[in-house]
Amino acid sequence: MIPFALLTSALLSGTALAGSVYINGVRADLLPELTVTNATVRFDGQGNVWIDAPGYRVQVVQPAEYSSAASPVPSPAPSSSSERVGAGAWWLVTEDNASAGHTIEVVVNGTLVRRIASGEPQLILDIGPFLRSGSNTVVVSALAGPMPSGGPLSVYVGRGNNLSGTIRLDNPDVAYTRRASDGGNGGGGRHYTLTVP
Repeated sequence: MIPFALLTSALLSGTALAGSVYINGVRADLLPELTVTNATVRFDGQGNVWIDAPGYRVQVVQPAEYSSAASPVPSPAPSSSSERVGAGAWWLVTEDNASAGHTIEVVVNGTLVRRIASGEPQLILDIGPFLRSGSNTVVVSALAGPMPSGGPLSVYVGRGNNLSGTIRLDNPDVAYTRRASDGGNGGGGRHYTLTVP
């Protein structure tokens, strides 16, 4: 296993670091040597490194230094093994059709899972670590921002199958779409219930 600090150093050596490192949505450019297991790493067009690491919590300890950073997105606290939902069954998937100006928040059982903005790469996130057996609450909200334009930005949540790297959601429990005609004033959160066996 390669420690996280060494992995990012190796990936970024020889190039100018234009972006930042985020773990579970929290800007984390200055890290001690750290090993992260069971994580998904993605890179966006601005050179940012996004690490989705369920079960890890990252906090900014010097907020003045990162006052311009986006608000942190907390990780779920590890649940007991009797409540835990298996990986690879429940997914959050985004679809951006050249939208601009939208920001959407997804909250599962009171935990902010992700903020999704127009223009970001498609997100495919296993949300099993945020769920528990039985009834789960998902709240999807549009945040106020600039006047949106372009096509719609959609968020889907549901049970799906991983077919050789392609996630298939046959009948998503959550289908939330924002269009330019919805305006930039945000919107009240829509509440959904997921029943997990």
